[in-house]
Amino acid sequence: MAVGKDEVEIIKPRTDKRQYRRLDLKNSLQVLLISDPDADKCAASMNVSVGAFCDPVGLEGLAHFLEHMLFYASEKYPVEDSYLKYISEGGDLDNIGAATVNNDHSLTA
Repeated sequence: MAVGKDEVEIIKPRTDKRQYRRLDLKNSLQVLLISDPDADKCAASMNVSVGAFCDPVGLEGLAHFLEHMLFYASEKYPVEDSYLKYISEGGDLDNIGAATVNNDHSLTA
């Protein structure tokens, strides 16, 4: 299957019933959608190719700080950690952390 402007082919085994689709968003994010007819849960995962090793000199800890900003209070979720609580009530939130070269964030519902 080839999807997206780069025409990347997704190779899968013949026995794989899942459907795959690759999208390039206007903001340059690349998305891989997988539909599994036998799944009883859904999941989402985001990988950011920046980590603590990319922190600028004098701003060590910036990646870790920005990770915390994901769950800081906002206009829509004015109480600190209320967005994290909202996500956690719907499923499992895994792999939160600022790694050295990249950051993975995933959830299952």
